[in-house]
Amino acid sequence: MSKKNKFLSIAMSMVLLFSTLFIPMGSANAEELSEDEYAMIEMLSAIENMPDEVIAQGSEAIEEYLNQEVDFPIKSATPIKNSGLSTRSMNSLEIIGCASAIGGALVTNLTPAKVLKAKAAIKAVGGATTFVKRLKPYYTMSREDGMSKSKAMRQAVSMAAQDAGPETVKALSELFAIGSVLGACSAALG
Repeated sequence: MSKKNKFLSIAMSMVLLFSTLFIPMGSANAEELSEDEYAMIEMLSAIENMPDEVIAQGSEAIEEYLNQEVDFPIKSATPIKNSGLSTRSMNSLEIIGCASAIGGALVTNLTPAKVLKAKAAIKAVGGATTFVKRLKPYYTMSREDGMSKSKAMRQAVSMAAQDAGPETVKALSELFAIGSVLGACSAALG
């Protein structure tokens, strides 16, 4: 091997070595979620995986199913104000309130046909985790653009679901437009 090739080989190896050493490890990006946001994913996953037979049985069966599938109460469409969990941060309670409001809205505000549409919509956007990962940065961006919380939430839902088509956007927009869901999730996302 000539001196020129040897030098070039060593130089390229050094560039490769230094480039890997200086890449930030564990840096946060827009797709990472906090532990608190897993309550929202847990609720949307429960909806996504809800058997059609449960939906066909109506609101009582839906409420029973959701209470079995998630680690927080689904009793009403109002956010949880004080769950007695003193170790949780306010953001944790807000996220749980958002997830609880989604579950409560399914039980009290939506017909079985609309629950089926919401379930299909969550699947169409790539699942609960994908939707939540998309929702949060769009909401933050919309708020930074000066939108009100409710307008920012509506825009974030539309943008997070836009690749899945207009029917998906409509179904998820209807779910997140319910007053209790809109209020609780807007507060939870910031």
